[in-house]
Amino acid sequence: MPSDASNPKFFTGEFRHGIDPKNRITIPADWRSGDGASFYLRIDSTGSYIRVMPPEEFRKTKEKFEALPSASTRERDQLLRQFAADILICSADKQGRMVLPPEFCSRIGLQDEVVLVGVIDRFEIWNSARYAARKAAEATAYTNFANQLGL
Repeated sequence: MPSDASNPKFFTGEFRHGIDPKNRITIPADWRSGDGASFYLRIDSTGSYIRVMPPEEFRKTKEKFEALPSASTRERDQLLRQFAADILICSADKQGRMVLPPEFCSRIGLQDEVVLVGVIDRFEIWNSARYAARKAAEATAYTNFANQLGL
């Protein structure tokens, strides 16, 4: 995801893709930053989806941990250890294919079809049925906030 101050690039949209028997998915062309783009993958804290962060988003998240005002140095170290231990780094090939870790796929039930959801500075990989249920459950809250913002 190339980005510069004058022309930032964001992860937006929803894309449905098949996941093959080798756990490969294709990252949308607009989300790629060239050959061998690396991403930091982590299953979210609820165990619902894979959070995919480009390096700059991973760095910002790390900095948030380090800046927690109510945490001691020891607590910050523990938080960072727990957070980082659950992260795997994956790269996309020239065609934008990325192999997802088998343990991640089995933990959140990824098979046949997945949904890639842009979340501005990162994206998420969901089981299709689980994403449809979450989106439906969040629809009312989203509509209320969108109306407040005039969207």
